[in-house]
Amino acid sequence: MKQKTVVILVDSKKRDLMGDVLIAHHLEETFGIRCELQPLESWRSCLSAFSPHYILFNHLTSSHLAEFSNRLKKMGILVGVLPNEGILYDREVLDYNAGKFHANAYMDHYFCWNSVHGEALVHHMKHLKDSIRVIGVPRFDYYFEPWKNLFAHPKDPELITKRPRILVCTNFGFAACKEMPRQVVDRLFQPWKDRISKYHNYWDIIEANARSRDRLFLHLVAILEKTDCFIDLKPHPRENPDIYVNWHRGLSPVQRARVKLWLSETLNEVLPFCDLEISCETCTTAIESWLLQKPTIELVFERNPVTFHEDVAKTNFLCDNPDVLPGLIVRTLKNPGQMEFQGLRKQHLAKWCSSPAGASSFRIAEIIADSLEKAPEPLWDFDFQDWRRGIKLRFKNSLDLAYGSNPWKLLLGYIYGTKKYPLEEKFIRPHDVKEWKNRLRGVSRKEV
Repeated sequence: MKQKTVVILVDSKKRDLMGDVLIAHHLEETFGIRCELQPLESWRSCLSAFSPHYILFNHLTSSHLAEFSNRLKKMGILVGVLPNEGILYDREVLDYNAGKFHANAYMDHYFCWNSVHGEALVHHMKHLKDSIRVIGVPRFDYYFEPWKNLFAHPKDPELITKRPRILVCTNFGFAACKEMPRQVVDRLFQPWKDRISKYHNYWDIIEANARSRDRLFLHLVAILEKTDCFIDLKPHPRENPDIYVNWHRGLSPVQRARVKLWLSETLNEVLPFCDLEISCETCTTAIESWLLQKPTIELVFERNPVTFHEDVAKTNFLCDNPDVLPGLIVRTLKNPGQMEFQGLRKQHLAKWCSSPAGASSFRIAEIIADSLEKAPEPLWDFDFQDWRRGIKLRFKNSLDLAYGSNPWKLLLGYIYGTKKYPLEEKFIRPHDVKEWKNRLRGVSRKEV
C-alpha cells in the first residue's frame, strides 16, 4: 500500500513554521505518515508534486480556496484547516473567519484554538458540525516538556549575563502598511473592508497604529533613562525592522549597549530569559508569557477597537504614560507573581486557548492519522496546469528556493546596500523545514 502523504501549507516562516513542523514530526515519527511542508503560495502546485492524501490549510475564507477545496473533495483528498491566528475577540472578525461569506468551503476537519470559534463555525457552516475539533494552540506546545528543552540554552550567552531584562514585543502590523504602496494596501484590505465594519476606514487604522508605534519609542527611552534595566526589543514579524534598527542606531553608545534587537529569532528563543514582558495592546505574547509564569505589562495607546480588546486588557497591568512606566516596572519586578491576575488569566486561557497543556500538535496528528486510515485512496485527476505547477515546485525545492520566491530579486538582495526581497523572509524553504525537523528529532532522542 502506498505510504500516506500529508501536505501542510505554511503561511509565515517566523510565525507558523515551528507549530506546523511539530505536527509533521508527530505524523512522521509516531504514525509513519510522510509529511511535506510547503509555502501557502504553492497550494495548487502540491497536487501533482506530491499526490497528497490530506492537505492542511490555514484558512479557506477566499473564494478561490473555497472552490479548490471542493475540487479536492471530488478527488477524495481530505482537507483540514488550522488557523494561524485563532484568538478572534471581535465578533465580526470571528464571523468572517468562521465562514460567514464562504460557507461553501469543504473540509474534513477544522482545528479551532477555542470553543468560541467552534460555536461560530457551527452557526455559519452547520453542515460541517462533525468536522470541528477544538484542540488549542499547537505552537504553545513549545512551552511544555519535552519541547521547551529546545530553548533551554540560549544561542546568545548575553541573555543570561545581564539582569533585569525587559522583553518588549511590538505589535504594529497595521503601521507597516504605511510604508507600502497604496494600491498594495488597498488590495490587501479588499476582502475585509465591506464585510467587517471596523475595517471600512482601514487607512484610519493604519494611521492610528503608526502613531502608536511612534509613541512606543517614548516608553523605551523612559526605561533607559529612569531604570537600570536591559531591553530586549522584539518587533512583530509583519513589521518593517528598519524602523527599529534606525532608532537603535540613533541612541547614545551607552544606551545602545543596553538594547538588544531580536529581528529573526522566534519568541521562544527570548521569552524564557526575560524578567518581565511588555506587550503593545492586545498581543498573544502576553498570553505566552503567562505560560512561563512571566509578569506582564500592557502598553495602551489610542484604544482603537481593532487593536485593543478588554478581554486581554483586564488581565494585565496597563500603562498609557511613559513617565509612569519606570515606576510600574520596578514595582512589578518586586512582585512578579501578579497574584491579582492569576484567576482571570486561568479563565482566559481556558476560554480562548483551551487550557494549554502541551498536547495540541499531537492531537491534530492523531486525528489526521485516524482519518487517513479509514479513507479510501484518492482518485487523483491532474490537468496540464497541475503538472506544470508541480514541476515548477519540485524544481524550486531542488534549488532550496521557496515556490513564491523570485530568484533574481533574491540575488539582488545580497548586494551590499540593497534591501532584501521582503517576501523571502515570509516563505519557507526546504532547508528551513529540514533544520526544524532535525531539532525536534534531537529532542525526541534525548527523551527516549
